[in-house]
Amino acid sequence: MTQHYQQLITVDALDLTDTDAATAKLQELGATHVETTDGDVYKIFSRLNRKSVPLNHAAQGPQRLTFNKVASFGTMTDQPAEGHAGRAHALLSASGAHRWLHCTPSARLEERYPDSESAAAAEGTLAHELAEHKLRLLLDEPTTLVDRDGIDEEMDSHTDDYADAVMAELAAARETSPGAFLAIEQRLDFSHIVPDGFGTGDAVIVGDGTMTIVDLKYGKGVEVSAVGNPQMRLYALGALHLYGMLYNVQRVRMVIFQPRRNNISTDEITVTELLAWAEDVVKPAAALAIEGSGELAAGEWCTFCRHAPQCQALAQHYFQPVPMESEGSLVPAAPDPATLTDEQIAQIVTWSGELKKWLGKVENHALDKANQGHEYPGLKLVEGRSVRKYTDETAVADVVQELGHDPYEKKVLGITAMTKLLGKKTFDQSVGPLLHKPAGKPTLVPADDPRPALTIATADTVFQPIETKETA
Repeated sequence: MTQHYQQLITVDALDLTDTDAATAKLQELGATHVETTDGDVYKIFSRLNRKSVPLNHAAQGPQRLTFNKVASFGTMTDQPAEGHAGRAHALLSASGAHRWLHCTPSARLEERYPDSESAAAAEGTLAHELAEHKLRLLLDEPTTLVDRDGIDEEMDSHTDDYADAVMAELAAARETSPGAFLAIEQRLDFSHIVPDGFGTGDAVIVGDGTMTIVDLKYGKGVEVSAVGNPQMRLYALGALHLYGMLYNVQRVRMVIFQPRRNNISTDEITVTELLAWAEDVVKPAAALAIEGSGELAAGEWCTFCRHAPQCQALAQHYFQPVPMESEGSLVPAAPDPATLTDEQIAQIVTWSGELKKWLGKVENHALDKANQGHEYPGLKLVEGRSVRKYTDETAVADVVQELGHDPYEKKVLGITAMTKLLGKKTFDQSVGPLLHKPAGKPTLVPADDPRPALTIATADTVFQPIETKETA
């Protein structure tokens, strides 16, 4: 676990205007934080971390504090920061904002269900821990990576790329604001906008002019955009609340780094626009969400909602374009597709991917309940299909060899397995020239998909009309 904080030391007399003397004194004491006698708490950055924070930065006009004041800080005595996996999550979390901003009752409805961590989530947690470790090494900050189990070459490579990208953003920020600094895995409190709202910013770069928020997304299932992203905006509000008194921030740049989708998405917003969004959009929705009130609203934000398998609004949303057996029924009449209107077909195709996932969630939910003894009308729990398996593969191989046959098949490893075997760099150099990626099979997607539309050849476009001459 990374040691973020050392002992909190109270200093009777410290001249904050004499940076060199103050820094030397605090380094001698081994402090990372100082509390002055008037109760103000300041976060200390060592000169050894000059790449992170120049201590003697001053701006035009009133001199800025030489140390960053902590907006909210409790007494901590030799207490390490909580690791990624053990962190608490706010009810109205930044990561869930896309959902609860659209569907305000969903936050309280989700409380009914256990928040179990999936294998993908555990992998993402590990990637974040590794990424944090690498960034702290680059900044010469003390850091410890406790467990490397599960870290493969792909994760190692992608987190290298992430760390390089963050450092490039920091270098760019310092071109216009030499005093810009990087805060890693910074807890961000936006409870002045959202009740009890907080989150953790993967990388927050603060300087005069522009503040940059970089978020690592290690998942590969859904491509995430930074454009209008409420999670990133809430992080920005928290960072602005924490650092706004120290720097003249006018714009916020938000960067999503999603290496397994080759996706780097960016967005920018002025502080004025951000604060207006907070007042006009977030505060009203958060006031409803914290009470569990408002109207259920179904949409693509339902994908990761734990209430989705039992949500009536979502069921009605998915079956809306499909004729039902009777009014108020959720049983589709399953009409011939040729009898559906173009509008119905377009809606069904647009929702088909999410619909399949939702149906799977409903089935899994029902199976879990049935395994606990719950009975559903018209359904029963039975033993499913199974396939035969060898009880001892080694013994089977021995028997087959005694019969004069080879029990093993030789097959070239797939691309993913071969990449892991050789390493990405070696694979790209040696095997890369032997790869071929054929054109993908045509597929229907929503009109706002960024891929260019295919031009389909038809008889009208291929054949020219034959002109006929009139005969006398």
